[in-house]
Amino acid sequence: MQSFIELLKCQFKENADNPAIYYHEKIITFGQLKEKAEKIGAYLQKKGLKKGDRVVLYTPEKLFFLIIHLGIILSGGVSLPLNFNFTKEEMTYFLKDSGAHLVFASFKQAALIEQIKDNCTDLKEIIEPAKAVEAEVSKKFKPVPVKKQDYCLMFYSSGTTGQPKGVIHTHGNLAASLLALQKCWKFTSNDILLNVLPLFHIHGLCFAAHLALISGSSMILEDRFHPLRVMEKIKDATVFMGVPTIYYALLRRPEFRKKASKWHKTRLFTCGSAPIRSETLPEIEAIIGKNLINRYGMTESHVITSLPLKGPFKQGSVGLPLDGIEMRLVSEDGKILSAEDKDENGQMIAGEVTIKSKNLFNCYWKKPKATDTAFDKEGFFSTGDLGYLDEDGFLTLVGRKNDLIITSGYNVYPPVVERVLNEFPQVRESAVIGVPDFKKGEKVLAVIVSSGVIDLKKLRKHCQTKLVSYQCPVNFEFTKELPRNAMGKILKRALKEKFTKLVK
Repeated sequence: MQSFIELLKCQFKENADNPAIYYHEKIITFGQLKEKAEKIGAYLQKKGLKKGDRVVLYTPEKLFFLIIHLGIILSGGVSLPLNFNFTKEEMTYFLKDSGAHLVFASFKQAALIEQIKDNCTDLKEIIEPAKAVEAEVSKKFKPVPVKKQDYCLMFYSSGTTGQPKGVIHTHGNLAASLLALQKCWKFTSNDILLNVLPLFHIHGLCFAAHLALISGSSMILEDRFHPLRVMEKIKDATVFMGVPTIYYALLRRPEFRKKASKWHKTRLFTCGSAPIRSETLPEIEAIIGKNLINRYGMTESHVITSLPLKGPFKQGSVGLPLDGIEMRLVSEDGKILSAEDKDENGQMIAGEVTIKSKNLFNCYWKKPKATDTAFDKEGFFSTGDLGYLDEDGFLTLVGRKNDLIITSGYNVYPPVVERVLNEFPQVRESAVIGVPDFKKGEKVLAVIVSSGVIDLKKLRKHCQTKLVSYQCPVNFEFTKELPRNAMGKILKRALKEKFTKLVK
């Protein structure tokens, strides 16, 4: 099967009478989901949707979101999910850049679009999701033939290192990504996925919802993450996908251990979108009674690596490449690195993760130069992530290339320092950044969220016993919370902007 639509239609047919979605008190079968999605497709075709047109989804209503998303793709359009918390300035940029004619928006999101629509010349109509899903459509849905190279999905990159870019996925690369992940995580029609993740992000929409749908699995769809409700629902699921902040929230609940003792049905717990703190991982795994399957992915590539379901479960590693993914780690001077490459201190040399695969996105929307720059002559995509491989080929990430700190000529990888800081009793979490320094070029600065009074002398000594001298933070700053994006990833750029001004 070459396209996402083919995979989807197969399950619509084979599992027509089986539950696809559990949403509150509703049960929607695969057959019913097909009817609802095709009805949206007919609705869009009546409005003049053409193949390749971008359609924006800007709503917190997750069931309507998913139905409309599938309808857009079935009718040949390009679904463009956007965070329903985006501001007027952000939405103006996305609408102008994408050239979308239609926006599905509800409540305050619709009101916001009304305020900016005059500045967005391509925008023709704002549609309320509920009305579209419930509308009577006289026009019959006309299936649209698609090829694997046709566009079907567009995400905007998080913009943590610059202005967001539109990431275009095709029917072919979406299908390849999902089949590789299905094989890795052994998804079948017997699985029940608990999905509490936002659908405007590739994690909740593709890794979770799409994977369940093309596998014939059932999905418990929750509007949002709520610790108490999730702890009740997990016992009914075979798979739970989370991000570190979700697991930390569960860990803070006194009921966690007791509730988790009843999760006999759940075969798979996954974690991604941001690194999980190494000092909390053993406790979480002990409570859930399973190894937490760490994985690595990004908007441009879907899932790249995952820990194997049967192990080994190497702490700190994000595992092995999925089938069909060729991975290289490349040093600054262009050398392809292996597990044998170490520095003068005997530490692994990190290189940039580059990949070549059918899973990869097609292009950055209207940015041919950025697209060309992202790939080398052999077709390897530069992820911007740094890591190293062990003797078994397992990947361990050490941070983003743009977050690398170079002090007195030495490379400092922030996650290495953060792991040491987070081991200190009164450090709840930390973020390490580089700030300009006249003598060293950059110096290491630690931004800390504390859970109590911290003795700086003891913290410095702790770092000195665990780290090489140049890795130790020179400055320590304290804050109530760290800035994060919607998936819990720390926004290092925001910290640099703030503390570069404050630290001399």
